[in-house]
Amino acid sequence: MSETGLPLGWVSARLEEVCMPIAKVGRSGYGRDRFRYIDIGSIDSESNRVRNAQWIDSEEAPSRARQVVRAGDTVYSTVRPYLRKIAIVPGDLDGHVASTGFAVLRPHEEIDARYLFYVTLTSEFAAQVLPKQRGVSYPAVREADVLNASIPIAPPAEQRRIVEVIEDHLSRLDVADGALAHAKVLAPLQARSLFTAATEGRVAHALNGSVPDFRERRQELWKNVNGRKKYKPPVSADLSVSPVVPDGWAVFSLEELTDPIRIIRYGILMPKVKEGGVVPYVEVKDLVGCSLREKELHLTSRELDEKFSGARIRSGDLVLAVRGSYDRSAVVPPSIVSANVSRDVARIAPLPGLEVEYLHLYLQSRFAQNYLKNHARGVAVKGVNIASIRSMPVVVPPPSVQRAIVEYVQQKQTVTEAADAVVARSARRSAALRRGVLSKAFKGQLVAQNPGDEHASVVIERIRAERDARKEAVIERRTHRQRRVPDLNESVLSSIQSSVAVPGRHHTVQQEFEL
Repeated sequence: MSETGLPLGWVSARLEEVCMPIAKVGRSGYGRDRFRYIDIGSIDSESNRVRNAQWIDSEEAPSRARQVVRAGDTVYSTVRPYLRKIAIVPGDLDGHVASTGFAVLRPHEEIDARYLFYVTLTSEFAAQVLPKQRGVSYPAVREADVLNASIPIAPPAEQRRIVEVIEDHLSRLDVADGALAHAKVLAPLQARSLFTAATEGRVAHALNGSVPDFRERRQELWKNVNGRKKYKPPVSADLSVSPVVPDGWAVFSLEELTDPIRIIRYGILMPKVKEGGVVPYVEVKDLVGCSLREKELHLTSRELDEKFSGARIRSGDLVLAVRGSYDRSAVVPPSIVSANVSRDVARIAPLPGLEVEYLHLYLQSRFAQNYLKNHARGVAVKGVNIASIRSMPVVVPPPSVQRAIVEYVQQKQTVTEAADAVVARSARRSAALRRGVLSKAFKGQLVAQNPGDEHASVVIERIRAERDARKEAVIERRTHRQRRVPDLNESVLSSIQSSVAVPGRHHTVQQEFEL
């Protein structure tokens, strides 16, 4: 180890010293009429690869498409919230165009392109660049800040050995990450299949009891509260697509299964307030993984809560996202004693005799999700109206079967949650291993040093000498062009003197100009 803390034969250099300058071009400088455009959305931040670079005609090129990239260039995003979107340009994008939202790092031919790419992925490199952010609405770092960051330069031969070992380790981690990603995708599908099987009678069947007459219970509840006030019958179930109905089970509309006083309804229109918020309310974002994140609830005003008092929720209610997403629902926990819901969430209050956990499982089943999807309306953001929700067919088993189904699903979910926790821990460990491999690689701890390798300082001096020679050549060309341009006044005077004669005048043309 040298005095600088780097391995013997290594040096530290600024990126600017080992990268070639990238010229920005105008619309006529792309070199082609049609090209693929790399923007921030083209970079997959998990795999650090360019994905889905779009084909664009040069006359339709966005103003930020002004950098022609080459295979092996590293594109490093300089704008938040995408500062760590980094990728190496693949061969099929050679000569195409990148947004000026990237710092394009083109290593000198004596620096391995993938070596430089992996250096920019390290936390040590990020620690130099990220603190340089400027701006409030759209924080960003300047390209100069990226190029000013220092990186460790290994001897060229060692660079190649480092890249080979890094890619060997990362390829194995990629395989493991692929399996973890597959497990993450399967988890919600398995849950959906479990809920579907449970609510189609495939996990609990012949238990004693019969399905209550919920229509009669609903009407009795209305009379107990409103006396002889006219009762409005609930809508019937929409059976245009019939659900699976096991023997001994019955079909009702969702409205027939809910409280006639606390009806199915939306919540507060525009509940967000700048100040004075005291009443929590549930939004779509608060419904994650079939649970309610109550600690993150925003607060609305007392006035809005009072105006929409009919949408207040209590323990044992069910809340369902009805706009933008339909697979989000949750049972309201006992800890919530005074809250409301937003316009994008529906409140459902089940009647006695219907287990709220069973109804929750049913809303997550494949049949219910397809029903909501088929009844969604809208262009930019689709939503399901209350009328469609009220007429949703719900298949209900006897109460004893409901409880047996809920217990069975909860037991299975305990196993599933444990498996999910293992997957999450494995994903975190994989990310830590990636960081560890890169960190060790650029501290000289991944491969052995070879005393016979050419010292990196020699390479850097050669690059600097080449750059200085290039600058001198540019200066010489400019000076040569300036020498070839004659003085304007002398040129004009010479031309006039040789071509203009003024008869009867005794002073010269030079004197004429002086007068």
